[in-house]
Amino acid sequence: MPIFDNEFVDVDVFKYKDWELIRLDRIPVQRKFSGSLKIISTNSEWKQAVCLRVLDKSKDGKLKMDFDSEEAKGFFLWEHLFYDRKDEPILFKGTTKKMELIVYNAWGTTDWIGNKRTDCWTGGAAMIVEINGNTRKYRCNDGHPDDNFDDIIFEVTIDE
Repeated sequence: MPIFDNEFVDVDVFKYKDWELIRLDRIPVQRKFSGSLKIISTNSEWKQAVCLRVLDKSKDGKLKMDFDSEEAKGFFLWEHLFYDRKDEPILFKGTTKKMELIVYNAWGTTDWIGNKRTDCWTGGAAMIVEINGNTRKYRCNDGHPDDNFDDIIFEVTIDE
C-alpha cells in the first residue's frame, strides 16, 4: 500500500505508475479572479474537503464564497456543503497579489484520544490533475495508503 510522504520530501510533483502526483496545486489567476468549485464524488470513510487559499501575507489577498458573507485567505469546503446544491457549484471570487490560487484536498479524522482534526498532505495523500481549458479536475487520495484516487473528485474552474 503506497504512502507518499517520502516521495514529496524534496519535490512538488513525482511520477507514480502512469500518473504525475501532486499534494497541492497552484492555479495561475489574475489579481482579481472568480470561479467555481464542484464536487463530483466522494468515496471514503473520512469526511472530505477541498481547500481554496490565497497566500498573500498582506490584507490584499482574500476569497469570498457565494454562501458566506465573510472574506478570508482560505476556506475548507466540506462535502456536506454540496448535499443540498443539486449539482450547483460553489461560486467564489478573490484578489491576490501573488496571482495564484492554492488548491488541495483535506479530510476529517479523529486522533487517538478522540479529538476531531483536519488532515492534509500526509500518508497516502496525493492528487492527479487533469487540465481542460480553464477547468481542472482533481482525483484525490486522502491519508489512507491506497492508490484508487477516488476519495474526493472535484473540479475547479477559473473564469476567464
